[in-house]
Amino acid sequence: MPYTVKYIRSSKIKDLFAVGDQSIRISAEAKDMVYEYLDNKVAQGVQEILDKLPRKTKGDSKGELKRITVFPSDFEGE
Repeated sequence: MPYTVKYIRSSKIKDLFAVGDQSIRISAEAKDMVYEYLDNKVAQGVQEILDKLPRKTKGDSKGELKRITVFPSDFEGE
């Protein structure tokens, strides 16, 4: 059963697979594995961003997010 792509547009992946001016082809057998790998990396990247958000440290709501907006300052220091 073919893998259903979740987070990436499969039509845009081809543009990423290039070394210099040379394009890299993905075999039919490997496409599902590539899509799944990239979906997993996107999910991990989003989780890393969410982990950077400030959380409450006291009371009943300990561990909950203090804010639900990602700001440019969340990426400073990288």
